[in-house]
Amino acid sequence: MNNRNWLKGLGITMIATTLFLTGCENGDAEKTDTEEQTENVEEEGKEVKIESNEGKPQHEQLITVKLPPEADYLNNETLEVYEQDKKKYDQTEQLITNNSVTILLGDFCYYEPAWSSLTCSAILVNGTDTNIEDLSFKAEIMNKPMSGKIFSDDKVPELTKAKTGKFQPNEGIPIILVFSEENPKNEENAEPQKINIKDIKVKIKDIQYKAVK
Repeated sequence: MNNRNWLKGLGITMIATTLFLTGCENGDAEKTDTEEQTENVEEEGKEVKIESNEGKPQHEQLITVKLPPEADYLNNETLEVYEQDKKKYDQTEQLITNNSVTILLGDFCYYEPAWSSLTCSAILVNGTDTNIEDLSFKAEIMNKPMSGKIFSDDKVPELTKAKTGKFQPNEGIPIILVFSEENPKNEENAEPQKINIKDIKVKIKDIQYKAVK
């Protein structure tokens, strides 16, 4: 491998690793946010649970994408990925699920052998008619984007208002999805592999949130 390709591979590895850690660290941060809100504020709103978006009606909708409050504290690599996805989807019409949340995959999607994981950027869209708080869900890869590899669900922890800001109807925010490989092989020295998002179908399920007027 020549130096140019090696540096390119190293750059992708660094970005993928950064996004992987960003996705993993969200859990502890959101848990702290939730505990603080529970202690200090009496939450208002209706608890909503949706088993799955599978088979639900969809419609074309003009969406607005905003960067989350955490954007002020993100490293340059993660912020660049968020900005790219915002540019791709902001003020565009997209097919979203009625009265639920929808995942639109972003352009960054790599398999990172060192972490045995598939890391993808995405836009999370509020397709309901209310503001959403304390959102959690599971993301599942429905097909096999890589031959012979199976990935477990990404259990996205509770996204509080501190994470999403005021999450309004027909609004999208960038997020990171991390799918861990089941029974991985030892491929620590292998290069990251870019995955075509057209080869991936993601389903979300076990959706829970608080609907706030």
